[in-house]
Amino acid sequence: MANLLELVQDACDAIGIPRPNAVIGSTDPQARQLLRLANADGLALSRRHDWQALIVEKTITATATEEQTGGIPVDFDRMIPGSFWNRSQDRQVAGPLSPQRWQMLKSGLIIMPYDCFRIRGSDLLMNPVPTAGDSLAYEYISKYWCGGADHDGSPTQAAWASDTDVSFFDDELHILGMIWRYKRSRGLEYSEEFADYETRLASLAGHDGGQASLDMGLGDDGSAVVEPSVIDGNWSIT
Repeated sequence: MANLLELVQDACDAIGIPRPNAVIGSTDPQARQLLRLANADGLALSRRHDWQALIVEKTITATATEEQTGGIPVDFDRMIPGSFWNRSQDRQVAGPLSPQRWQMLKSGLIIMPYDCFRIRGSDLLMNPVPTAGDSLAYEYISKYWCGGADHDGSPTQAAWASDTDVSFFDDELHILGMIWRYKRSRGLEYSEEFADYETRLASLAGHDGGQASLDMGLGDDGSAVVEPSVIDGNWSIT
């Protein structure tokens, strides 16, 4: 895993420009531009795919209030759809609701029979008010995609802060990203580098985190195997 300085130096070699001795804090205009491009590439990559390295689980102990304090962490970028559950009630929390749907609920025109949520102003709002002490959990994509070389396995930053910082994205992908972005900024032909970048990105995203298997096999009697479907919540057979 290459650090920022090494990535920038490799990109410079490919472009055919002098290598900088430092990036962060450098007064060299070219090094400063490459830092800007490296940050732009990291941000763009974080938005292109739900990378498994950026997926975080958030757990909340519910309070009997509409706003769940601390429900949205500081590194929150976007929620994984369908991942929000009330574990104490064994029920999925529906949402996010639209502003129109939320205001309809607040008007009292309808009463929801199950938990719903909305994110507004970086606050997590729930309706109806959950039971205090309920265990809530969801998964989200962190906006942190890089960190210090001594990181604990999780990204901690949304931008490069030191020459020794490392990214949680593929090194070669970052290098290709800096190359085509640099050439575009200088009015140079960059279509081939851009195509190489997109091809590598598609390949990495396709293999990221593995893929679920689709069982097309048949049962012992030759019939298709169909898993039973059950409703959410607690239930038992008596």
